[in-house]
Amino acid sequence: MVNNAGPSRREAMRLKAEAEEARGRRNARILWISLAAVAVAVVVILALVISSSLAKNGPSAEQQTPPNATEKFGIGMPTQDVEPAADAAHLIIWEDSQCPICSEYEKLYGPVVKQLVDEGKITAEIRTAHFLDAQLRNDSSERAALAGAAADAVGKFREFHDVLFANQPEEGVGFTDQQLRVDFPTQAGIEGDDLTKFQELYDGRAFADFVKKANDQFTLDGITGTPTYLVGDTKLEFFSGQEMSIQPTPEDLLRAINEANA
Repeated sequence: MVNNAGPSRREAMRLKAEAEEARGRRNARILWISLAAVAVAVVVILALVISSSLAKNGPSAEQQTPPNATEKFGIGMPTQDVEPAADAAHLIIWEDSQCPICSEYEKLYGPVVKQLVDEGKITAEIRTAHFLDAQLRNDSSERAALAGAAADAVGKFREFHDVLFANQPEEGVGFTDQQLRVDFPTQAGIEGDDLTKFQELYDGRAFADFVKKANDQFTLDGITGTPTYLVGDTKLEFFSGQEMSIQPTPEDLLRAINEANA
């Protein structure tokens, strides 16, 4: 009888070695496939993060211009069913929504400006800068300007502007999105479909280009701070030393505006 135990064991060992080698190759393939799947997942996650970031920080809507935009990127304050006089002077008001002095001037002179506009005695526009964002390390002034432009798109710029400054937070705290997209427009009387449109314009940063151009114009015009009230190239000086040189009354503000216009 021929003894086949030796070759059989060798054959078994060879087959076992081949099986282990094949298993090793299969495991290696599985490992590489798994790593590739992980890499794809990482790429997808990064893409989603970048997309989300762009949606938050960059315009996602078609860029628009506010309906009452002026030549140098302000927003005009139309009269309430009153045509301005033919010789009415034009008042330009530069503001940054985080500027506390702007808020104080708005309390004193804002109602007077609106009265003169509504009586057709002057025309006026608000130009928004957001230079304080860099100093205060936030983007609150820019977002407020975006919201103001969106309010103009639904016919409520003046009302929104009033609410914004009436609720100006402590300097450096900034406005929340809840305030700018929900609370303030609601207080300004924006509701229903108009509120939906306002929020879409705000969320999509539809006026980002316009707001940037306004801020660039602030630098180009050499404006050094806010608030700045201009009639043409003439700056209104509200104080002479410690004395108030322009009283917060319609008569005295109109006097100062007309003198600067002359």
